[in-house]
Amino acid sequence: MLNLRQFQAEATDWGISLRERFELEGHIRGGLKPLDEFAEGDRREEDFRGRVADILIENGLEKRAARYMECSRFGYCLECEGQKPHKFFSVLCCDIRFCPHCASRMFARLYQKYSPILAHLGSHSRRGFLLRELTLTSRNTGVLNAEQIKQFNKDVKRTLKTLMQSIKGWGAIWCDEVGFNNQNLHAHVLFYGPYIDQRHLATVWNDISGHQVVWIKKAHTDGARALLYLLKYVSKPPADDPEFIGQLEVAFYKCRRVHTLELFYNFAPAETGNLITSDVAEPGNLTTSPKQCPVCGAKLRRIIGNAPINDLVLQGIRFIGEYRPAKERQSWLN
Repeated sequence: MLNLRQFQAEATDWGISLRERFELEGHIRGGLKPLDEFAEGDRREEDFRGRVADILIENGLEKRAARYMECSRFGYCLECEGQKPHKFFSVLCCDIRFCPHCASRMFARLYQKYSPILAHLGSHSRRGFLLRELTLTSRNTGVLNAEQIKQFNKDVKRTLKTLMQSIKGWGAIWCDEVGFNNQNLHAHVLFYGPYIDQRHLATVWNDISGHQVVWIKKAHTDGARALLYLLKYVSKPPADDPEFIGQLEVAFYKCRRVHTLELFYNFAPAETGNLITSDVAEPGNLTTSPKQCPVCGAKLRRIIGNAPINDLVLQGIRFIGEYRPAKERQSWLN
């Protein structure tokens, strides 16, 4: 557990910044590789993360800064409860929304959560209802903060509900996005429902938000691909400037980027399809859940504590992600 007061006191006593104290702790405790094996790319990444951490620290988010600095350097062990226990390690990630390491993880979780909705719509289509892609934009003021983001999402929600008042069975999922290295906040919406005239959409959006620019078009791909297209905005950071990444993280602190309404909200299909519900995999079929051993299918338990990844590798403990089929890994990332 991070002792923030101790770190702050030590940074002051040693005449270094809190960011440099976090960096030092990472090197003391270890990480992906020993310091003497750091390549130029490792040093560039550490400097990038440090500059992001400076912005977080300046805005009172010291613990998030520490998590961001230590992302993917440490791991924890998992052991299965089979007759011959198998041991693996998993990586400790910061799960900060604009972290390049964690973006694909967030994408995978979101796709797994919402793809059943699109599968359901594909087999339960409603006459006159189609998937459509909407974009709702806001005026770029050159400044972005949490209050603006929260108000923007309220306006998106109110606009869609106004358009669909008295209509049943519609739904929407949207993702907040900004322009590359700028504060142009806008929402990409995947909407399922009846036809909406673009001029009417623009009028309602302007009346509610005061903003003007909108787009709407029929989704030209199936539901799964349309969802992949929408969530691609989550899968990579929208900037290569560390100061801007830090400012975005501050602006979106305690603000969600992905939102749902109506049919897309708390979706629970009547049928379960081919989902694996057993705690133990069938013999010969080791496509297991994250709570199952990828070798034998037995239940996994987490061992308390963590250690530098380099130490775990030297102990001969293998990364559990190595056991996921390559095809399955690629399906999350493309």
